[in-house]
Amino acid sequence: MTHEEFFDRISGILGPIGCRPDDGEDYRDPPLEVIRYDLRPVRLHWFPVLGHALSVVAFVRQPADLSSSSSDLRRLLDRIGRAVHGRYPPWPKGGPGLVIGLTSVVISPEPIGPADEESLASAIPRERRSRIIPLALIRVNLGQEAMAIAPAPDLKDLFPEPFAIADEMSQSLGRFVPPLELG
Repeated sequence: MTHEEFFDRISGILGPIGCRPDDGEDYRDPPLEVIRYDLRPVRLHWFPVLGHALSVVAFVRQPADLSSSSSDLRRLLDRIGRAVHGRYPPWPKGGPGLVIGLTSVVISPEPIGPADEESLASAIPRERRSRIIPLALIRVNLGQEAMAIAPAPDLKDLFPEPFAIADEMSQSLGRFVPPLELG
């Protein structure tokens, strides 16, 4: 699958949910290439200050200085969170609000293997330390046509983006299934 085909499919998945694409950006130190963001305003509560949130899907390339280990994936999530926080600060002229639900999609040249979903799941922090709430970490290898996903299932009703991506992309990107051991 090519990048163009992938992002055409992503637009077809996220567009009907109400997401709009936004340009990506590059950071030098620490290195991070955000290919694109997809955004959707979310209403959490009727009270104006507490009620506004933003759902962000960040599509990034795997940085060369980080591997697919759990510790490096945690560092990558931190980089993505900082980029998103800087790009969409709280309350800029009636902006997105105090909470950002973040789905991170990492496009990686490294092959997807049997331990990837476990590494992804252990990389997602369980406690919230900032206004960024990690909703899912998805790793995609377009050459291998494979993906691994670790969703945080708590907020599925308010933030359906990671589940929509996983459901639709699983039709064309396989998930690694360990070989059967016959014995």
